[in-house]
Amino acid sequence: MAKLKLAEIKVDSRFRKKFVEIEALASSIEKYGLLHPIVVDENNKLIAGERRLRAHLLLNKKDPVKYDKIEVKQRSDLSKIEKKEIELEENIQRDNFTWQEEVDAKAELHKVKQKIHGEAVKGHASDGWGMRDTAAALGEAVGTVSMDIQLARGIKAFPELKKEKSKTTAYKKMKQLQTRALEQELARRMKDKGVFDLPNVINGNCIEVMSAMAQDSVDLILTDPPYGIDIDNSQIFGRHQATQTGFEDGDFETFDLLDKAIAQMYRVLRPDRHMYMFCAIDKIATLVHLLEKHGFWVHKMPIIWDKGSGSYPSQGTTFVHSYEPFLHCMKGKRKLNGNPRDVYPIKRVPSNRKVHPTEKPTELLRDLINLSSMAGETVLDPFAGSGSTLQAAKETSRQAIGIELDQVHYATICNRLGGNDEDVSDVSE
Repeated sequence: MAKLKLAEIKVDSRFRKKFVEIEALASSIEKYGLLHPIVVDENNKLIAGERRLRAHLLLNKKDPVKYDKIEVKQRSDLSKIEKKEIELEENIQRDNFTWQEEVDAKAELHKVKQKIHGEAVKGHASDGWGMRDTAAALGEAVGTVSMDIQLARGIKAFPELKKEKSKTTAYKKMKQLQTRALEQELARRMKDKGVFDLPNVINGNCIEVMSAMAQDSVDLILTDPPYGIDIDNSQIFGRHQATQTGFEDGDFETFDLLDKAIAQMYRVLRPDRHMYMFCAIDKIATLVHLLEKHGFWVHKMPIIWDKGSGSYPSQGTTFVHSYEPFLHCMKGKRKLNGNPRDVYPIKRVPSNRKVHPTEKPTELLRDLINLSSMAGETVLDPFAGSGSTLQAAKETSRQAIGIELDQVHYATICNRLGGNDEDVSDVSE
């Protein structure tokens, strides 16, 4: 077997960056000798066996005379791409690659094989190299190799993925980042076209307006219906407060009208979409019954908005009310864009800044919109009130439709957003 001096061997940039257990390999070589020679080309450039070479360099420090040379197998018949192929195949089969090196090497091997054999064309019989061929060469499942190659490409776009501890975690995060990037690009394009500039604000009865809208036409409903007040003549959202018209109804009238409104909400919401509905704590059971009656899946435990301060001064006899519940519902099934907690500690809108008695902070509404929809999708608030949902939708690059019966609040929303009262047919497609 031919030998070369260690100083004669040239090492160019290679895929493996991290080398482990070199000392153990050196001890094995010292005891048993080199079992497999390294591979070099006609110019003494290393093709395969860098760990063995490093182990010899370590032994050379101990005994410069005995370990000044290393056994080599010289290959002068290889093209540049074939040399790369050998390096990759040898290293991928080893267990001591980091996951980052492993996925990068697999992606490069796949690329090299396709340069040698040509690319396989899906749906056509050919001699080209495809994902199944790479998987067979590595003795791994096609899905595993495909995931690794996708991840290697993803790392180039999102270098922060390298910091993840495992391939699985990195792959999941990559998918989230890709979705977010697509969302941002879609939002940018739609914003350039002026899609988000004018939310559609409609002055009218929500049941009548939704009845005129096309079925399956909105992607998220986020709303705060009135409870215990005259829903048919006012949309002041205060709990048991006097309305502009002076009417105040009981639970029967309220839920009879909500029953009709929820039926229309379910109709206009697209399949596999979410809805959030704020509610009074003592109305939850009845509201859940109505929602389920019309087909909604409802998470039985309400989500809590922790307002950070009480709604009214303490009288010394009861606890100060400082939270408000809301329900998470679905028509079909759709994953959330994250893993949120069921308590939102977000401060209420200061009284001196409110334009509506029960105005919700846009920070809370933005979080919910981002969790349950994508940029460019349509958010509907059938009881628009202050217009804060529409504002949040605009800020998150969603299209917005708001319906408000009260003319004063309708005017306030238009002034806040610069929206206008479009023809109902414009929101039906």
